[in-house]
Amino acid sequence: MSAGRRWLWLVALFALVLGLNEALRLWWRLDTLERLLAALLALTLWAFINGRWIFAHYHALRSAWLVRNLPDASLPGPGDRLLVLAPHPDDEVLAAAGQIQRALAAGVRVRIVWLTSGDGFDLASGRPAPKPEALRKLALRRMDEARAAARVLGVAEEDCVFLGFPDQGLLRLFLTHYYLPYTSPHTALERVDYPGCRSPGAPYTGQALERGLEEEVRTFAPTRLLAPSPLDAHPDHQATAYFAMRILGKLGWEERLRYYIVHGGYEYPLPKGLHPRLPLYPAPRGRRLPWRKVELTDEQIERKLTATRAHASQLRLIGNFMLAFVRRTELISPLPIPVRTLPEDLELD
Repeated sequence: MSAGRRWLWLVALFALVLGLNEALRLWWRLDTLERLLAALLALTLWAFINGRWIFAHYHALRSAWLVRNLPDASLPGPGDRLLVLAPHPDDEVLAAAGQIQRALAAGVRVRIVWLTSGDGFDLASGRPAPKPEALRKLALRRMDEARAAARVLGVAEEDCVFLGFPDQGLLRLFLTHYYLPYTSPHTALERVDYPGCRSPGAPYTGQALERGLEEEVRTFAPTRLLAPSPLDAHPDHQATAYFAMRILGKLGWEERLRYYIVHGGYEYPLPKGLHPRLPLYPAPRGRRLPWRKVELTDEQIERKLTATRAHASQLRLIGNFMLAFVRRTELISPLPIPVRTLPEDLELD
């Protein structure tokens, strides 16, 4: 591990100890009633986020109200080809597991392209300050988990494509390292190095990423492409949207794009945990987008749950967040940003 990262962990540990010390000092200064009120407030917040007691009914009513007027999405049919872009292994399941199943059932060929192998999530390695080698091993594990989840959904192995670019580095590749190589601070890699990736040895540059992704799009020639919305809070998701929009704009296929949001802000989606009977509601960050809903059957929900659980390295840490996407609907938008009038030349439904 680099000296800079060691210092960051030491600073974080010092801040944590200092914060706990101050919290304890404040706690002992409170009288019994104040402690009771503080504990009640904390319990109320926990119950609201997790949908316990009366808040469970609130979340159910709110979700139903927010999606009540959403139109159904037009889905690919026989002869179509669906390409799903996932910034990290698991995004394809959270956002589109139901749509993938419905497309395959309709005779549509489905391909998933993962831009990264998820090698930047330090805590998922099992250590608080992992060395680059540990995060490289994590990447291989996450690739295996993604393949297992794809098998659950019915996607053919030859349609599982990994590009292998740096987790938490995609926006840098788009903005500042389009031509100049980028070195991942997590893995110390500066080029694609994982077996099974599309272009082994490709430098970590935006140009190399765009070239590989464009070749994949041209070769597969999708009639529908699912990508993250640029309004998503995660920088890797934003960058994936930018690359997708630029490539399909170059090809004149803008009307084939559909967008999803995973990191939607304000603890999205609420309540946390598994609630398969609730619909997924529009994310706060995409509140004014023209959302369409995709209804899932009980069998499709169950398969989505199984595919979500295949990402065991992530479920151990952020399970309540991931399971909150296993619901009876999924959402897609035909536009990346809100507009007053739909462009007629895009021929959007």
